[in-house]
Amino acid sequence: MSKTAHQQVLALWQQYKAAISRTLLGYEADPSLRQDLTQELYLALYHSAERLAAAENQRAYLFRVMHNVAVDHIARASRQRWQSLEEQDLPDELVEPCPSELRASEQQSNLLLKAVQQLSPAHRQVVLLAMEDTDPQQIADILGLSHGAVRVRLSRAKVELQELLDHVRAR
Repeated sequence: MSKTAHQQVLALWQQYKAAISRTLLGYEADPSLRQDLTQELYLALYHSAERLAAAENQRAYLFRVMHNVAVDHIARASRQRWQSLEEQDLPDELVEPCPSELRASEQQSNLLLKAVQQLSPAHRQVVLLAMEDTDPQQIADILGLSHGAVRVRLSRAKVELQELLDHVRAR
């Protein structure tokens, strides 16, 4: 890899660091696992630096790589979760945070984040990208879908998200 390509990865990383952090937070709630996911993403970008440098839309390329890395991460975590569930079944009280521990100013954003994390993977992908001000056509390019399919997923994701939020509020 050329030094210029590596510098472009670093520059892109710095430019979108906040968006990367927010998006990965939507994929992984656990801070240590999110740090692992962040490192996986950086390595994936590092290994594809020349393709990144040649990409017509580097932001879209970054989000596509992030999507692929996160999907792989979720698949691995899901397999591990099933294995650990066979070993022990923890009560919900030990897994979910107590609402009284949440600060009032962060409660709404935490509820939203939790609801986003409960979305189906297909809906979570489009919502996280939309939350980063990615327009539907760019989301379609990133995910390899048609513009219409993205609009349908966004619409259905909003309904699913609203149902999740209504359920949480009803408690």
